[in-house]
Amino acid sequence: MFSNSKLYLFIAIFYLGILGCASEELTSARLYIQQKNWEKAEEFLVKALEVEPENAEIPYLLGKLIYAKRKEWGKMNEMFDLALKLDKEKVILEGGTVKQYVEQSRSQFWSNTFNIGVNEFNKFRKLSGDERKAALDKAISLFKEAMHISPGESQTYPILATCYYESGNGDLAKDYAAKAVMLSPSDFDANFTAGQIFTTLNDKEGALMYFVKSVEIDPTSSSAIRHLAQSYYDIGKKDKSIETYQIAIKNETDKTVKSDLHFNLGVLFMQVGSFMDAEDNFMMAYDLNPDDVEALVGMAQTFETAEKWSRSEKFYRELISLEPNNPEHYKGMARILIKQGKKDEAEYYFNKSKRVGSK
Repeated sequence: MFSNSKLYLFIAIFYLGILGCASEELTSARLYIQQKNWEKAEEFLVKALEVEPENAEIPYLLGKLIYAKRKEWGKMNEMFDLALKLDKEKVILEGGTVKQYVEQSRSQFWSNTFNIGVNEFNKFRKLSGDERKAALDKAISLFKEAMHISPGESQTYPILATCYYESGNGDLAKDYAAKAVMLSPSDFDANFTAGQIFTTLNDKEGALMYFVKSVEIDPTSSSAIRHLAQSYYDIGKKDKSIETYQIAIKNETDKTVKSDLHFNLGVLFMQVGSFMDAEDNFMMAYDLNPDDVEALVGMAQTFETAEKWSRSEKFYRELISLEPNNPEHYKGMARILIKQGKKDEAEYYFNKSKRVGSK
């Protein structure tokens, strides 16, 4: 009759036996793993690898159970890579292949660290002062750790690039944004994020190729098309910018966004001397969003700069109607009337601007 302890030992030995003929070192390591004696488990796994150098299970166990627990990610990946090199299709443990176990383990460790990093980054966006900086520093540390856990996981790099941008380190922001695209060249988010970061860091030429790729990946993305149009404008390719804005307008359904697109297109047409096209687009912008004062100011000033006095006057009158207490609109009207030789009327609006401004 077996005692409980003897029965347990018998079952454990039987279980180990059915796994195949293992060395004494590996058998001992497995027992220490069951007992969660990690120091002894490491000792015997290292010894087991010396006597069974072709056994892919051993480096896998070292990677997951020893080095990962100590967050020695470099050593973990060294062991995982060795296991894959030895025999990635070998069936181990509970029936999965070495490749499946390695991918599952890397993914688990990566996602745990990455998700904590995302939480810290979200905290950063809500906080202020020293707490805000501390949260951002912690997020960067966690995303760098996630990168070391799974260097080939492209999802880490765009958010790490964003963190470095927020911290004021533009060079690292660009480096990691580019790395994300290199690892996953057909990923829309990686390309789009890289384009945005390069744009905000004033690398207009660098941004263009990422927005071009974004639109190639998703031709229906209104946001990507808008950024591409602006990118063409930023590098002086106005014809391409006009063409892209027209595509963006066709793809856009939001009235406010569409109004902004028509306004931008109107400015472009003014710059290339197509005044009728410019006015058409300004009016479309106004029809879509008649309360957009900023757009009206832009229209009035654009026509004023182009010395289209009567058209500019039309928009200044509309602005005065919408914002009768804004002295800048009266000043604009006064300037336009002087240019048209209407001195008395101009003086009235100039005086009106002073009265309104003194309230």
